[in-house]
Amino acid sequence: MALGQRIQRYIFKQSLGGIALTFGIIVSAILLVDVVEQLRTVGETVDISLFTAIRLTVMKVPMLIEQTMPFMILISAIIVFSRLSRLSELPAMRAAGLSAWRFLAPLALLALLLGVFTITVLNPAGAHLTSQFEETRAKIIGKATDGITPSKNGIWLRQGSDTDQFVIHAKSAAKSGVVLRQVKIFEFERVYTRGKSTDDFTFKRRIEAKLATLKDGFWELRDVIENTPGQDPVRRNALSIPTDLDPSKLLSRFASTNTIGFWSLPSFIQDTKRAGLDSLRYEMHYHSLLAVPVLFVAMALIGAIVCLRLARLGGTGQLIAWGAFSAIMLYFVAELSQSLGAAGTIPTIVAALAPPFFALFGALTAIAYMEDG
Repeated sequence: MALGQRIQRYIFKQSLGGIALTFGIIVSAILLVDVVEQLRTVGETVDISLFTAIRLTVMKVPMLIEQTMPFMILISAIIVFSRLSRLSELPAMRAAGLSAWRFLAPLALLALLLGVFTITVLNPAGAHLTSQFEETRAKIIGKATDGITPSKNGIWLRQGSDTDQFVIHAKSAAKSGVVLRQVKIFEFERVYTRGKSTDDFTFKRRIEAKLATLKDGFWELRDVIENTPGQDPVRRNALSIPTDLDPSKLLSRFASTNTIGFWSLPSFIQDTKRAGLDSLRYEMHYHSLLAVPVLFVAMALIGAIVCLRLARLGGTGQLIAWGAFSAIMLYFVAELSQSLGAAGTIPTIVAALAPPFFALFGALTAIAYMEDG
């Protein structure tokens, strides 16, 4: 095997070890902090055991890992290449005629593979577990999981209070869900035994309406047919049913992007559009996931470039700080760009891809400059 290939394999193994070390430290910190957070937040409402808090935290871990992975890769690159520089292995590689392109390639490849793994495996698993976390947490604290879910057959909305639950289905919507068309509402009321409430609900009535408009504190129904068991259908021109929703809160009831996995997003976006709802934030999330491998490679190269500069200039802690600052700025610029994309200010694909590709271009330019300089 050629010397260059052996060195590349060595760097790949070192990078993998650095990722594993950083992963272990950060995940341990996440577990510790989030268990305490669950005990604090959920424990304010009901008494929960340490085991329950750990179970809730485990459901959140994949999503939290996905969110912190760019920083893990940055830190790993700095750790690995700082060690190689400190042990004079980087200067030895340069003396052997190995270019920066060749000994950075294993790190870039590892970051790329981690990016693909993140969007194809970690993200879907995290979305599934996050959905379970929200349902389990709501069940523990005794709160209904209200939300709006688009499907191929229209829109489903669940809302309720301590005494009543409403399941609402609409063929389509307008004005981001403020207006619903061809509506069916199924009302359930809580069952009481000997004056005490139970966890059971019984069917109360079905309401059909041509139009439902969200007002402050109630849904205003038009052209209504009310069906109650044991009674004849009743036609009404208008009817109101209470709700804790208002137009300003409506968007928060749509399915969270964290609960929809990468493979499910395309069909979910189509269902959302078909239902007449705003799909921009889901499109933004999907394009952002597609950009993850590029973001990871950019983060890895930024960390490595800092250490290459250290090897040449003798090194200062200030350079490492600037490298970390640059990567953190990249992350937050990407977040800002995604917010603009989700708001429709700029195209979602541009908002998602521009920051990581710009950072990658900058990193590659810096490497070329170092090689020529």
